[in-house]
Amino acid sequence: MSSIILPRHEKHFFLAMLIVAGLAYVFWTTSRYPALGEKAIMAGAIQLEDSLSFEAKFPVGKDAGIIERIFWSTLNWVNTNKKGMTFGVLFATAMLTALSYLRQRSFRNGFANSFLGMLIGAPLGVCANCAAPIGRGMYAAGLRAETTLSAMIASPTLNVIVLTMLFSLFPPYMAAMKIGLSLVVILLLVPLIVRTLPVREIQPETPDVTGLWRGAADPGIERTENIFQAILSVVVAFIRNFWYITKLTVPLMLLAGFLGALVATLLPSGMILELPFSAWALILIAVVGVFLPVPIAFDIVMASALLSLGLAHGYVMALLFTLGAYSVYSMLIVTQAMGKRAAVLMAAAIAALGIVGGGAAQWYHDWQTDRALKMLLEQSHLQAPREHRAWGAAQAAGLDPWQVRSDDAARIEITRSLFTAASPAADTAFTRIEAREIGIDKPLEFSMADMWPPFWEGRSLASGDIDRDGDLDIVIASTEAGLYLYDNDGSGNFTRTDLPLGDLAGMDIFNAALVDLNNDGWLDLILATYLQGTFLWSNSGGRFGATAPVKLTNNPDTPLAMAMSFTDADGNGFTDIAMGNWAAGWYRRIPGEESRNRILWNDGGLPGARHTDLPGIPGETLSILFSDINGDGHADLIVGNDFDVPDYFYLGDGQGGFEMITHDDGLIPHTTTTTMALKTGDLDADGHPEIYLAQIAGRSSGVSQTLKMQDIDLYCDKIADPAAKQICETNMAIKRWYRSGNNFDPTYARECAKLSGRYKDECRAMLVKDLAIQKRDPSVCALIPKGQTVPRAYCDLHFKPIRPIPAEEGALTHQQILRSNVLLKWTGSAWADTAEKDGIEVGGWSWDTKFADFDLDGDIDVYIVNGTWVPNEVTPSNLYFENDGKGHFTEKSGPTGLEDYLMTASATQFDADNDGDLDLLTHPVNGPITFFRNNSQNPGIAFALKDHAGNRDGLGAVITITDATGHRQQQELQLGGGFMSFDAIRAHFGLAGGTDVTQARVRWTDGQETVIDGPLATGHLYTVTRH
Repeated sequence: MSSIILPRHEKHFFLAMLIVAGLAYVFWTTSRYPALGEKAIMAGAIQLEDSLSFEAKFPVGKDAGIIERIFWSTLNWVNTNKKGMTFGVLFATAMLTALSYLRQRSFRNGFANSFLGMLIGAPLGVCANCAAPIGRGMYAAGLRAETTLSAMIASPTLNVIVLTMLFSLFPPYMAAMKIGLSLVVILLLVPLIVRTLPVREIQPETPDVTGLWRGAADPGIERTENIFQAILSVVVAFIRNFWYITKLTVPLMLLAGFLGALVATLLPSGMILELPFSAWALILIAVVGVFLPVPIAFDIVMASALLSLGLAHGYVMALLFTLGAYSVYSMLIVTQAMGKRAAVLMAAAIAALGIVGGGAAQWYHDWQTDRALKMLLEQSHLQAPREHRAWGAAQAAGLDPWQVRSDDAARIEITRSLFTAASPAADTAFTRIEAREIGIDKPLEFSMADMWPPFWEGRSLASGDIDRDGDLDIVIASTEAGLYLYDNDGSGNFTRTDLPLGDLAGMDIFNAALVDLNNDGWLDLILATYLQGTFLWSNSGGRFGATAPVKLTNNPDTPLAMAMSFTDADGNGFTDIAMGNWAAGWYRRIPGEESRNRILWNDGGLPGARHTDLPGIPGETLSILFSDINGDGHADLIVGNDFDVPDYFYLGDGQGGFEMITHDDGLIPHTTTTTMALKTGDLDADGHPEIYLAQIAGRSSGVSQTLKMQDIDLYCDKIADPAAKQICETNMAIKRWYRSGNNFDPTYARECAKLSGRYKDECRAMLVKDLAIQKRDPSVCALIPKGQTVPRAYCDLHFKPIRPIPAEEGALTHQQILRSNVLLKWTGSAWADTAEKDGIEVGGWSWDTKFADFDLDGDIDVYIVNGTWVPNEVTPSNLYFENDGKGHFTEKSGPTGLEDYLMTASATQFDADNDGDLDLLTHPVNGPITFFRNNSQNPGIAFALKDHAGNRDGLGAVITITDATGHRQQQELQLGGGFMSFDAIRAHFGLAGGTDVTQARVRWTDGQETVIDGPLATGHLYTVTRH
């Protein structure tokens, strides 16, 4: 060892190495690798909250000026990098201390020194910024420039988790090119650059035992080392070195953060997406990529996002390589240590390789695109129009104990029906089974043509008593068979009912809602189709088919009414319809007028003869909800939009008028950005409803504390139905290579030839659509075979013009956030967001959301179905948040039996077996319909309304109950919100203490109130009829 370690310093070296190892272990196990693991988990779903940061601790308002944005962006950058930078400074100090005790710190061969630097840097797992102080410490300790520079480049580019993200999100050729270019820099260019430097800059003077190093090797130390002296000496050296590194690197770190924020703020971010590929733009993008000081894995996430948005592949490749390998901070540190020549040459080398890599990637992509298009068109042939087909073949005896004591008593009739015995107790609160076991035998309907929005987002579910036999039936929308209707036998077993669908059988039906529109007491069907409009199919005595479906007057250019909600909004006694319209989805983000939302007024005839187009910017609406959010007795309207168009809140006057809540009103602090579900309910039992907005809510850090993930390779494993499992596995095999739209790799065009049947034809059509999008050439859409109408529609809709947003319209909208779901609680003068405080800020890829007392303990719980077909390496579980009675929630999907890793967007809650608790039926994507039987043993009570003076279903009415303990609960009868999910119109309450209801109040939609004095016994469904 004496040939390596300075004489009399063995103990010093090993003590210093213990510090190095300890720092690395703590950082890697508690911060860096867990954080990178979470980024890998959420890679496809991470949304950047700031121009240089994953998360914005200090949100930048849309009204902020340039100086304010630069200031807050700088602080966000410091906050994002604080852990890595702290580790960088401490690790640099430890390395400087340890290496000072070595005789030999380098090889004579520059290429060998670069290889050593790669071995040191790759496992560090820190960004270019955090690697800079480490490099400064290594250089100061006597390591040669080759080792130092190579380690600084290897750390952010060759980390194993970062490489995993790279291959999961990018075409293989881009991932291979990034690795290859990184190795060229590390192993070839660095040694060559160093050869051009003055000798004094290649390696600093060998540290001696004077000055800075006196604590490292005190001449007074005895020849035989004393451990206590060695410890003291190492501590003193560490403190001195820490000050040395800190004063040299920290001020430059803050300067780099400011400069990065300045450039990122001043760059016209939206303009880059519209740039045609050119050499000058490529050069500029590469230079900017080299300059920006981004955190670890930011290059992967940012480049992936820009690729999805349609940025030219050459530009993406340039950023993927340059944006993270080096930065302005690296340049400042290298200039300080080795001189300006080294810093400039390194920056120039990386920029030049970024330019070369970008040009090569663009050429290769264009060549593969033309080759793929030729291959697909040569192999394709005209197909017959797509065929839509199925894929698979006692009331208690005695006097009534209650009394109506309000002025309307003579008009009120109350009946009750006894619940059946509770489901048997089980180990978990819910038991999961495939729905075919209870007779819901809808086959798995998913193929390659469904791998694009809106088809990859599932189909709707609805529950309601269609035949008025006292139990709840099921309707499932289908884009293969039109509709599936299942009749409940009263015990929770179902039989499929044949429907005379006629023309509906050839339509892609996404939404099917059950609601009584003509006040005859029978639930009608509202059916929203893709491209063919929205229809009313009237129920005649419990059956459909006596009359033909009638088309409603939605916006004629609307591709799909993705969301619907129902209530009597104008007070005329008939149920009106709010249409949440949708156009194309995530690639357009800002649609045109074809997506403007509309209210169809019902005057007793066909709804829509009179309509109101809602003011505001048309958005991709995924959820819409009528609900009285301000407690004035009138229906208000909330619109949940996906992507860049903010959500809207409209206050109703009860007579059909709606007034938009604007930003300047100061009532709404912010909304979600990718809103997918809306719900309202009194979560904390204070008499005021909360408003919940659910979106893609899982931060890049801390996400694993709530979300539970399963490897995507296990997706089909637990499917019991052999036919469904085979279809699932076929689709997952395609999912492994198919990245749609701008993410598509043309080299995979040959995969179509390996498929058979409808998959082969759909593959060719879908890939031509992807190539059209990548080429930004709508004329390519015409090359899709005529029989493939859905892929052709995808393609044509993508190229529809985007509606410009006037500044005055934008000024009215609310601030959007990315970090979490939003829970708006009324404070007396405005709403405040309490989602994080109340424990329901994280929902994963939050689709349909339920507010209900699932455990019947007297408070409202929250259930969120989860998942997405968007490329990811994992799938999240559905989430169940249990209310503690005070409005604070704890995630308990595992202990309650509600865990499920199939991607799910829609669900319906209903009492399937008439035992008084709420069961759940879910509709997974690429998976079988799933049923969750509620095993609760707690007593409950339920209410249904029949209103002969207003809308028959009582939609918009509020039911409030008080039990013997004085505890009060309230629910509003709603139909809508959530996502493509429609629940039976009943109010279920839990009474875990076993007490009866002492009073029930019904506030009808016209403001009149019925007061019912109890006792109202648990274990019953009470139907309150107003004549």
